[in-house]
Amino acid sequence: MDMNLINPILVEFLYRSTIESLPSTMREIYRFIECEEDELERMAVNESHFIKLMNEKSPIRKAAEHFSLKVPHIKAVINQAQGEIDRTMIERYKRIKWIDMTDYKPAAKNKIKSKWSFVFVN
Repeated sequence: MDMNLINPILVEFLYRSTIESLPSTMREIYRFIECEEDELERMAVNESHFIKLMNEKSPIRKAAEHFSLKVPHIKAVINQAQGEIDRTMIERYKRIKWIDMTDYKPAAKNKIKSKWSFVFVN
């Protein structure tokens, strides 16, 4: 699936709604790690610093401590979550349809002055 071919806002919407559909424990662990990674990304001054921070302040180890689980279990949950996210995103991407409404003439009081209009159907 080439997500570069669709609107990045739509990709983000699909991604977030897919995360919402994960089982609750998996979703909580995934979000926790994602939040920790985002924080490290904000702290990092460059890519090598980010990698160093990821090793020093491992989000997976933090998640293991936070959820009172072992690191291999957290890794397995994250791998399963990422697989589910990828699978669901691919399925949803295949179902996406854009309907060209450019030639549709709305009632005079609701005229839209754009050159083209599309409707997204999922």
